[in-house]
Amino acid sequence: MTQTSTVSGPGKGSVVTITIAVMLAVVMQVLDLTIVNVALTDMRGSLQANSDQITWVLTSYMVANVVILPLTGLLVERYGQRTVMLWSVVGFVVASVLCGQSHSLPEIVLWRLLQGVFGASLAPVGQTIMLGAYPPENRGQAMAILGMGIMLGPILGPTLGGYLTDTLSWRWVFYVNVPFGILAFLLMQAVPDGGRSDHPRPVDWLGFGLMALGLGALQAVLSLGNQDDWFSSHTIIILTLVSVLGLAFFLWRSLDIRHPVVNLRLLRDRNLAIGSMGIAIFGLALFGTMVILPIMLEDYLRYEAFTTGLVMAPQGLGAMLAMMLAGRLLGRGINPRDIVIVGIFFGALGTWFTTLYNLDISMAWVIWPAFIRGIGFGFVTIPLFTLAFSTLDKSQQAEGSGIFNLMRTLGGSIGIAIVSTVMTEQRQVAWNQMGGHMSNFNPAMRHYLSAAGLDRDPTTWHILGQIVLLPQAGMRGILDAFVLVLYGFLVLLPLVLFLKKPADKAATAAPPAE
Repeated sequence: MTQTSTVSGPGKGSVVTITIAVMLAVVMQVLDLTIVNVALTDMRGSLQANSDQITWVLTSYMVANVVILPLTGLLVERYGQRTVMLWSVVGFVVASVLCGQSHSLPEIVLWRLLQGVFGASLAPVGQTIMLGAYPPENRGQAMAILGMGIMLGPILGPTLGGYLTDTLSWRWVFYVNVPFGILAFLLMQAVPDGGRSDHPRPVDWLGFGLMALGLGALQAVLSLGNQDDWFSSHTIIILTLVSVLGLAFFLWRSLDIRHPVVNLRLLRDRNLAIGSMGIAIFGLALFGTMVILPIMLEDYLRYEAFTTGLVMAPQGLGAMLAMMLAGRLLGRGINPRDIVIVGIFFGALGTWFTTLYNLDISMAWVIWPAFIRGIGFGFVTIPLFTLAFSTLDKSQQAEGSGIFNLMRTLGGSIGIAIVSTVMTEQRQVAWNQMGGHMSNFNPAMRHYLSAAGLDRDPTTWHILGQIVLLPQAGMRGILDAFVLVLYGFLVLLPLVLFLKKPADKAATAAPPAE
């Protein structure tokens, strides 16, 4: 095991300063995952791209993110926590400005790739810094504070993005990162530069190439699969084969050499392996919900973009309150598994309410289930992180954090892909089922048309299809997608039962940090 040079505690600045610096950096990065979505329509016209092409603005960022995330431990070993954070913040802000200055699709895709490269390490290294800044008994609260920042991005993103796009232009969804980044960079000087190794591992460039190929192709499949009708597309088939072969050879390479680019042997630790699987399923529930709700509220309930963001905000509020409470409970030695189980119950309950939705629901029916579901998200996130790292050596924390956050990101990508496919496919199924009853051979249909004074001609059928059939079919697809999210919470429950309980209160508060 290599020796690492560390700085114990926040010797260069107060805990408050370090917390604010890390929070700013993490919020900036997480916010960028969702703030761009609402600006795609405006970007498409400005960059002269069609609906399929403009999605590469999202795909390129996610591809770069998942490729760099597993390298977090290696980067910290070589350069230290503060240096990695400083360069990541600077690179992210510069790439954001370049994105805002873009005038063509290839140009913005290139800068989004760069943005994803520099933003990938912010969350996992930020977690490590926060754990090192707080004493063991308060680390649960530290993760709760950081978790609020991670939850704030998906909630605030659509609202802020819609406001900036409507009042200024789509370019400001990138420029908004500049003040966050400058302030984070200045405050980051207070962060102790721990984590650097005196004898860093050699870089396995072959393993890195295989990993980049496999993960990049997988992310492209997940991002483009639904719009290309999955395996009916030759492009998706080729990308899938590339992903399978790349990841298979990467797995063989990682287990065969002494110093792999990502230490997959860490997954022999039961808690890290199960915790990473659990956070992937949680990512499906979180990001799947963030995809379903805006579509339902804007396309079918006719809410404006800004109103949609406000209605979705209670989910973030519930998550923040639950995270703070979870941090306090962990600090008092409460079993993290019990907290996660309570969180699963609240998440499943809030999601079950959404399976009862229809096109006539009031705003309260959206707000209260979202708040309850947010409580579930908050109670799951921090204790699950604690359990995943409670049996891991502190020298392996940075690498473990990279793997853990990679699984969260991949779980979100898989969740978005599955949810989008379910909504599309089930909407078509519902259209076919309900459309079969809308014909001249249906006595009830003839009676309805007569009572309404409508003629049985093609114009009438078209109007009925657009006004009645299309919204109802779309809502059926959304309800089926909510059912999928509900199953995600239920699948998470048996996984939690296999996690080992932390040995003592210090371990319960949070995983040990260097």
